[in-house]
Amino acid sequence: MRVTMRLLSILILSAFFGTVAAGHREKTPATNEGPQDSVYLDRRITMLETRFNTIESSLRNLEQQALSAQRSAIGQPSHDPEISILRSEVEILKARMRELECGLVHIDERTLSVTAREGRKKAAGQFVDPCRTAPETPVELSTHR
Repeated sequence: MRVTMRLLSILILSAFFGTVAAGHREKTPATNEGPQDSVYLDRRITMLETRFNTIESSLRNLEQQALSAQRSAIGQPSHDPEISILRSEVEILKARMRELECGLVHIDERTLSVTAREGRKKAAGQFVDPCRTAPETPVELSTHR
């Protein structure tokens, strides 16, 4: 949507500067005042309306293309083997992160004083974090690939 808005802004600015530049090139002589100016302004307004209509239709086409591309990307699962490999590696990394976080909590529990540990247990209530159980045991992490 940001890209569409930027394109719209660029197109409007280019149309504006194009008409200003064209207006400077097509200046009417100072002797032709009155009816010539209204004809000239009417022609310029018609040209601006045409340009804006063209810009609007181009933007509508771009938005439709973007929406159809999004729908097709969402609707079709990717069968690319590289993407599948990357997804599995991300899952492995997530599992490894959970394991490391659990090990860190285990070590944190071990470093707490007995009174602090008891106070934390009372505050936690019935919820028992499995990473905080048996802090005396060593931390065992799975091996890497």
